Amino acid sequence: MYYTAKPTEKLLEWQDMELGVLIHYLIDIYKPDCHPKHSVIAEEIPPSSINPSRLDPEQWVICAKEAGAKYAILVAKHCTGFALWPTAENEFSCKYMPWKDGKGDVVGEFIAACKKHRLAPGLYYSTGCNGFYGINDGERQDYKSKKYQAYVGVVERQLTELWSNYGELFEIWFDGGTIPEELGGPAIPALLKKYQPQAVCFQGPEEWENNTRWVGNEDGDVPFDCWAAAGPGGNSFDGTEKNEKTGVGNPNGIFYRPAETDMPNRKNSAFGGGWGWQPGEAHLAFTPEYLLDRYIKSVGRNTNLLLGMAISKEGDFEDEEQFRQFGRLLKQTFGKPLYLCENPELRDGKIDIPAVAGGKYLVLREDISEGQRIRGYSLTQGDKTVFSAKSLGNKRIIPIDREGGATLAITESDGRPALREIAVY
Repeated sequence: MYYTAKPTEKLLEWQDMELGVLIHYLIDIYKPDCHPKHSVIAEEIPPSSINPSRLDPEQWVICAKEAGAKYAILVAKHCTGFALWPTAENEFSCKYMPWKDGKGDVVGEFIAACKKHRLAPGLYYSTGCNGFYGINDGERQDYKSKKYQAYVGVVERQLTELWSNYGELFEIWFDGGTIPEELGGPAIPALLKKYQPQAVCFQGPEEWENNTRWVGNEDGDVPFDCWAAAGPGGNSFDGTEKNEKTGVGNPNGIFYRPAETDMPNRKNSAFGGGWGWQPGEAHLAFTPEYLLDRYIKSVGRNTNLLLGMAISKEGDFEDEEQFRQFGRLLKQTFGKPLYLCENPELRDGKIDIPAVAGGKYLVLREDISEGQRIRGYSLTQGDKTVFSAKSLGNKRIIPIDREGGATLAITESDGRPALREIAVY
């Protein structure tokens, strides 16, 4: 018995974006041995001590564009509680930095740069952790306590600032999910409906229709069969532990909730698991070739790829050559197809794909406007099956290591299957 969840128009748009960046400019980098989830953080790293000489959000955005990204998400507030916008809630923000004499707004400059360079903007805000207020998601919380309810008010007011002052956001990131309102959490669904009704949410409230989910790890390692649909739950993973089940999804899941593959641009042995910057770690940046492999195994397995950007303590992105070379390699590999057939017609669930000289990758795209209907498919050459899988979805990239054409056969589907594209690169 099949059930096929259907996507919203916004999620279809999101899947077509394929590649984004997650920008981390964290105050932890100024004192690596600090206690980011504890209230002492404001004493350990006072805003008055943060004075970057090259803080330039436009440089970040330009680097993201050079890598081929279509959208960018800025970490507006991480677990320390430090705000990269001049929040009215407290004095732990960029307003109290010497930078631009306290008149700077990192979020504002980032949004302006995205608009200028036509990159869809998004913001990350961790609701479950805030060191400044002594809220540590690693400790058990009494959500109905006076302390936590006071913090809930801060969250709601800060989200109102972010969502009402900077225009439409393409994606909003809730790392580790959100606490439901009935359990004592903030009124996030109501705020979303009021200020950002079209936003895609990573690990958003369960009832939000434009939700995406975590792929289950931060290594760019996507399950061989990864479905865009999923069952209820699974929105509270915070990345501290891997979870293959949430990465796989569920072909009969009741929610259309595609996976997003987030990974840092530096190796896990770098500061903050590769998400943060420290001097002397440039050699830990992944090679462009490795990033291409991760693209093939993430975007090419029905997910979006979200690459981290570790911003330096001076405020610039030092791994710009890594992004530039990756963007060139991506364009060289998948910029222009050697063969392209759009909306190909299947006959009895089959179609012949011609031999293409010099082809290295076969790219299949399902028409997912009505959801993922294809549940099994194979490629054969003569009597030999050379590839088979279950999930096809938005995009499947298959390395070609054999000469000659092949026959694609849909072996299992929910109703009539349809393809959007067949291409060879």
